[in-house]
Amino acid sequence: MRRSWNLKALAVMGFAHGASDYFSGMVPLLIFTIVSAHHLPPLYQGAIGFLWYLTSSIVQPLFGAYSDRAGRWWFLPASVALTVAAVSLIGVAGGLAMLAVLVVIGGLGSAVMHPEAGKYAALLSGERKSGGISIFQIGGAVGYAFGPVTISLLLQHYGNSGSLWMLLPGALAVIALFAWMRGIDAHAQREQEAHRAKLDASGIADVDKTGVGLLVAATALKYLAAAAFMTYLPNLVVARGGTIAEAGVIVTAFLAAGVVGLYAGGWLGDRFGPVPIAAGSLAAAAPALYGFFVLGGGAGIGSLLLASALLNVQSAPSVAIVQRMLPRNLGMALGLMNGVAFGAGSALVTAVGFGVARVGAANALSDVSVLPLACAAAYWIAGRRGGLIQTSASSSATAS
Repeated sequence: MRRSWNLKALAVMGFAHGASDYFSGMVPLLIFTIVSAHHLPPLYQGAIGFLWYLTSSIVQPLFGAYSDRAGRWWFLPASVALTVAAVSLIGVAGGLAMLAVLVVIGGLGSAVMHPEAGKYAALLSGERKSGGISIFQIGGAVGYAFGPVTISLLLQHYGNSGSLWMLLPGALAVIALFAWMRGIDAHAQREQEAHRAKLDASGIADVDKTGVGLLVAATALKYLAAAAFMTYLPNLVVARGGTIAEAGVIVTAFLAAGVVGLYAGGWLGDRFGPVPIAAGSLAAAAPALYGFFVLGGGAGIGSLLLASALLNVQSAPSVAIVQRMLPRNLGMALGLMNGVAFGAGSALVTAVGFGVARVGAANALSDVSVLPLACAAAYWIAGRRGGLIQTSASSSATAS
């Protein structure tokens, strides 16, 4: 198990994810800037944003399925190059049509990168699947967090053309990935051959499509809960007399606490089994979210940050579970959980917005807080259906 755990290669997967999501994090602000510069209504901003989510998230399983059959080592750096080039050029888009084309190209690059890197993360992590996926996910979370602040400073100092400056660091990242990937691919190919030989020898039961569907739906609801709080916390803070600056600090802290959860989920999922950890952390997240409203003040903020960490504990184990359920389609499994679930959950945030408008941010977010309980139940049911709870427990005993 230790020989197959390749930390250096996993760090490269985290770097690739971070580089791609660094540019992804710039997209919403760039879309807003271009739409505003052309004096277009916010409807266009939402439509272009939907194009990004459609091409970067929803279609991920399609690219993952192709990668599982015919993937090549250069897919990963080439996909990052697409995102880097397209996003860097958005600032000088001459009109709405060019903006849409660049968003689609950048989104497709992101859609190829995620399942490709997720497949490598699974192959390079041996029996420590949750830990390997968590390294991949932490890289993306860190990159995404720094994207908005970087592009905002460039736009402030250089205007819309400031996005062109991002071509330089982006090109360096792509060159590094091209240099690293050949050696990593050779190691991953050996692991994949051993993986396929083991599957052929043991035989594979029919895929539990209902179980996979339950997990994708539950993860979408988890993303909905997290995105709703991230989106509408400023409404709540300002309504309670706080400032925009205070709201920004709270949202940033909410995102940062999630990174802690990603790391913890990788370690705990390998140690105690991905199903108990995913279900348990989601169940614990619900009362922690409610604690934000009940406790108030500093204690309430602490409860909110704990909830963010707990919501993200589930992330790496969830991918490991679905990859175990789809052992011949590791890339597609990542695409389902990282792409379809994320895209669907993010899109549903609009529905929460109607609730915020009608009953206020506090009541709407309080109602959303119950969603992790439903997610936890779905994970437990799916785990019981596939016998993954027993498998997880026995794996933990073996690791001990």
